[in-house]
Amino acid sequence: MIGNQTKGKSFRGLLNYLENREKSSLIGGNMFGTNAAELAREFRLSRQLNPEAQKVVHHVSLSLTPGEQLDNETWCEIADKYIEAMGYTANQYAIYRHNDRDHDHIHICASRISLDNGKITSDSWEYVRSEKIIRQLELEYSLQQAQSSKEKLNRAPSIGQQRRIEREQLEYEQGQRNTPPQQAIKTQLIELIDRATIDQPTMPQMIERLQLLGVEVRHGLTRNGKSKGISYAWNEQKFSGTSLGAAYTFPGLQKHKEIDYQPQRDDQPIQQLLLNPVKPISSDEVQKFLQEIEQKQQLPFTPPAEDESLWPALKNYLTEKRGISSAFAEALHEQGLTYVDQQRAVVFIKWDLDREKSGALIWHTRSQDNLTVEYDKTTKPSPGWFHLRVGGKPGDTIERVFLCDTPIDALSVAEIDMISHKGLPPVRTMYMAVDDPNNLPLEYFKDVSRIGLAFNNNAQGHETASAVLELLPQSKRLPPDEQNWNEDLLALLHQQELERSSRQRQQDRGLSR
Repeated sequence: MIGNQTKGKSFRGLLNYLENREKSSLIGGNMFGTNAAELAREFRLSRQLNPEAQKVVHHVSLSLTPGEQLDNETWCEIADKYIEAMGYTANQYAIYRHNDRDHDHIHICASRISLDNGKITSDSWEYVRSEKIIRQLELEYSLQQAQSSKEKLNRAPSIGQQRRIEREQLEYEQGQRNTPPQQAIKTQLIELIDRATIDQPTMPQMIERLQLLGVEVRHGLTRNGKSKGISYAWNEQKFSGTSLGAAYTFPGLQKHKEIDYQPQRDDQPIQQLLLNPVKPISSDEVQKFLQEIEQKQQLPFTPPAEDESLWPALKNYLTEKRGISSAFAEALHEQGLTYVDQQRAVVFIKWDLDREKSGALIWHTRSQDNLTVEYDKTTKPSPGWFHLRVGGKPGDTIERVFLCDTPIDALSVAEIDMISHKGLPPVRTMYMAVDDPNNLPLEYFKDVSRIGLAFNNNAQGHETASAVLELLPQSKRLPPDEQNWNEDLLALLHQQELERSSRQRQQDRGLSR
């Protein structure tokens, strides 16, 4: 049996798709609706418990191998056991069966919002847990074990290797050998890479981890900066990424394992690691190291610790070099939204719409484009953004929103906005740095009529603005006059200073007469 999982935003869209397929039937679940329209209305109940949540639709398909068939009652038993084992114990769900040709399968449309507390059901280790549950269900219902699509990204052991393992396993069970059979080196290496990348690290982080685990990694670039590929050596055997499977090539790591690779940021650290590899840890430490990676993925976000002695230097930089007012900088620091950590990196804290800290962005002040990078990708932060709310009264509804590329641009737009109003804006206004256009709180913004797309005046800014405009059609493009909004702020402050100086000279000339 093969299981696939996806998340989405529209119950009605998924339900219409499931209902309108040929040979489709609604066979079970825990809801009263009898068709897509009724079920969609019923799903609104859980949506109302958490209206700001985004991807609340959990779609699961469970497929039998060709030739196998189950009746509706058995399919419902399997679906009920699967959904409960995945942690959906107080969630709405409906089961559709599609029995087309030789492909008997079901679809489960479930709400990720628990009816008990309105919270989103955890998705940590979702793929791993799903595979384990499916293997148990296959045994319980005497179903043929099928290889998942993700498992097919690995190169299977050869027939000779499989026969060796089967023979040695039989010998072990009959007492003819003292130890169970060892998996092929290739299989062990694949498992090692899988465990080292389960939290989607950056490419340099992945290479460093593999080196700590005793894996030699090789990677090169062409003159045009394109990857020549990646290869691995372990236990005196060498493997190209292609020989391990599609998910282990250089582009495959990014596509299938979501390894974060940014050439400008990563190429130099990668080169340093390849020239000076880190020393491998001892064999006794390997399991502990891998377990720490796996456990970190499930931990809530913990902000990096501040070095309080460095705040005066950052405040001086923000005010003198970036044009942020002293009072504004102090307010941000008092709220814990910006500071310098103990590694001397500038931190901008991300928080969700309930003002819970959910992540952090690291800013290198020398970067001319003001771009930031995500802090500590070994955790699974909840959705959040660097944003601030200014003007009106603290409890007022947000009436204006400015979406920007970076935290420093969001601060700059806020400063320009306050200068234009000669103080705080009269209505509650939000200034938000957008990491990913697809990760915006669309439900929250749908009733806001005044949304300014204040993305930078470059190709990336125009591309981001176009993407957001499709998601929020009521928004309006507001590019800066210069390359970015901080340059606009500095130009505005410079103009104000010239005007003040001119007025002062005029006053001095009047007094001298």
